[in-house]
Amino acid sequence: MNLKTFNNKEFFFYSVPAMLVDLAIHIGIFEWLLKVFTFTDPQDLVLTRPRSLYFLIVGFIIAMVLVPIRFYSRGQNWKNVIVRAFFQCLVTVGILAASVRVLFYSFAGQFFLLEGIATVVLISLSHLLFRAFILMARKRGRNKIHVVVVGENENAERLSALFRNDREYADYKLVANFGEDLPAIEEYLDNNKVHQLYCSLNPALKSDTVNTIIRVCEKLFIEFYFVPNMDGYPHRSMTFSEIGPMTVVKLREEPLSYPLNAAVKRAFDIIISILFLITIYPFVWCFVAIGTSISSPGPILFKQKRTGYKGRPFTMYKFRSMKVNADADKLQATADDPRKTKFGDFLRRTSIDELPQFINVLKGDMSIIGPRPHMELHTEIYTKLVDEYLVRHMVKPGLTGWAQVNGCRGETKTTDAMADRVRYDIWYIEHWSVGLDIKIFIMTIAQILGGDKQAY
Repeated sequence: MNLKTFNNKEFFFYSVPAMLVDLAIHIGIFEWLLKVFTFTDPQDLVLTRPRSLYFLIVGFIIAMVLVPIRFYSRGQNWKNVIVRAFFQCLVTVGILAASVRVLFYSFAGQFFLLEGIATVVLISLSHLLFRAFILMARKRGRNKIHVVVVGENENAERLSALFRNDREYADYKLVANFGEDLPAIEEYLDNNKVHQLYCSLNPALKSDTVNTIIRVCEKLFIEFYFVPNMDGYPHRSMTFSEIGPMTVVKLREEPLSYPLNAAVKRAFDIIISILFLITIYPFVWCFVAIGTSISSPGPILFKQKRTGYKGRPFTMYKFRSMKVNADADKLQATADDPRKTKFGDFLRRTSIDELPQFINVLKGDMSIIGPRPHMELHTEIYTKLVDEYLVRHMVKPGLTGWAQVNGCRGETKTTDAMADRVRYDIWYIEHWSVGLDIKIFIMTIAQILGGDKQAY
């Protein structure tokens, strides 16, 4: 269960002010640039027309794109603040520039470039100031969600320890712990500020006590959470639903099982892959074709069967980085693999060898973000060795994924290393969102530019 709920208090006291400040910054920079920018193309003068459409587009992007992915949420470190500010400006200015191009057949590229740079700087500063204000308020005990934990079992102890010690839950303040003393619980809730109560009592054994606590919470508008004992079951983001009078538990929530989410992800894949394949890819192909031909005889592309969505095999494309060999479908590449050519080693270290997989993305075999596809032989082997290995095939494989940006990239030397990768992949499947895909995409670019030691 994800305890970080998107509550009304967070939305109105943090998200709305941050959104309004960002909108004001976009509008202010736009108006300032109009006064200082020298237009050389008469068509670009369209930007000086009434700007109500511009302001409407920016406001719509912020409200409809950034809010649903929880772009404006507290609890972020300063690095995430800057990354989010960069993403916000990239999305907003990018869509705005495209809109102006489509609606007015004009595009002042230099104007929008300057606007993007200025907004990144100012919005980063404004978000950092918001963060500093929030941290200052927290040190004084404000701006926190007050929680009470009820129960004396191991579940209650774990939960209390999380609220006390885990920085991920810095938004929460544990104000009280109780066992089964119902009068003491009622008295405390009546006389103190409490936002949420977590109850780990067994309702089958303590039904009267639990029901009384629920009624008290409802009377005082306190959010009630039941913490069941799930020891022995897989640790998953389980969901509850009803069949008639019975409550049933689904083992895991899969956001991409919903058609709208799947359609959004597929649309993103198609747009990005088409743009890449018709712009950058032809130049990359020419460069790699020359280098590969000089380095060793053989084809430019390397084709290999990999395990895809729901276990279906597909042919994955890569730029060939090794000499043609009989072990290509059996052995993973190692750091000092003698099969690699010098040019191929460069392709692997820079991840250029993976770029033909945008063709797989366009075909629908892969997605830009998802679990990395493995060789069929490895699928056969690790299915027997790693619990829940096949779960990672419940979504399309990707060019990059949550496991890769968390260090699980390249050669898997041990079964434990593969198990770690599978855990990250399953977490991604259960927590997918547009925002998470964008975060992984940005982290991947940063990883490549910074040089990844595991890329070999």
